[in-house]
Amino acid sequence: MCKKILAHGIKTVHLYTLNMEKSALAILMNLDVRPIFWANRPKSYLSRTIGWDQYPHGRWGDSRNPSYGALSDYQFMRPRARGKKLLEEWAAPLKSVEDIYEKFKVYCLGKLKSSPWSELDGLQPETKIINEHLGKINLKGFLTINSQPAVNGEKSDSPSVGWGRPGGYVYQKAYLEFFCSKDKLNAIVDKCKSFPFVTYIAVNKGGSWISNVALTDVNAVTWGVFPAKEIIQPTVVDPASFSVWKDEAFEIWSRGWASLYPEGDPSRMLLEEVQSSYFLVSLVDNDYINGDIFAVFADL
Repeated sequence: MCKKILAHGIKTVHLYTLNMEKSALAILMNLDVRPIFWANRPKSYLSRTIGWDQYPHGRWGDSRNPSYGALSDYQFMRPRARGKKLLEEWAAPLKSVEDIYEKFKVYCLGKLKSSPWSELDGLQPETKIINEHLGKINLKGFLTINSQPAVNGEKSDSPSVGWGRPGGYVYQKAYLEFFCSKDKLNAIVDKCKSFPFVTYIAVNKGGSWISNVALTDVNAVTWGVFPAKEIIQPTVVDPASFSVWKDEAFEIWSRGWASLYPEGDPSRMLLEEVQSSYFLVSLVDNDYINGDIFAVFADL
């Protein structure tokens, strides 16, 4: 209904949520192409793009045309129940970076219900397909905050990877987004020379950029084929959007996690050190049929 209304030139749609905000968010998610980086933070994404004069229409929307909203306190506000859960699960003393690795690993294995980098409760169903692999690379210091497994023609009503209406088939490229040290990033960059189908983008808090793709190279990472419809392509890896997302992603280290500790606490200082020295990395295996994104991390 919304698509028909917008197609007839009406530019505004007013949704009454009736305390069912998930339904409204689901409708909005299906109306536009969005960068994958906000997959676990839909409220933040909507807040930052609410002032857009033009949403991306079609499959290759240019995110540089609209202006992302600046970071505000909203991006870090948490409902009281979720804030309590974060405090319970993430405020344990941290003596070394290995303790941080362990915390990320435990979350990826589904043993924690909250994450400073997610507005969702627990893991997405598809994460359970790869969570053992995620646990292993987190222990190596590749701290994942977003991921998806490769999918080649699964039915759209699959309980683990399906989306959209029944009767279609869905596809997606394996994707990982993680924080890591400069040394570990150098190792990944070197390893990717042997994996021609893998593309990466990396940036630190200060904006230093390392990538094997151009800033204008938008990469479709999820798409679906449905009866009597054009190809639906809801998520992309967009370097221009990544440069915007990185500010929020790094700020969560301090305002989402370190703020759970008192000023001057050693755990807080450790997290702030990681925030200032690590890189945020987006990794895509474009061979969604025969690729193995986790092979990049072997022997590292």
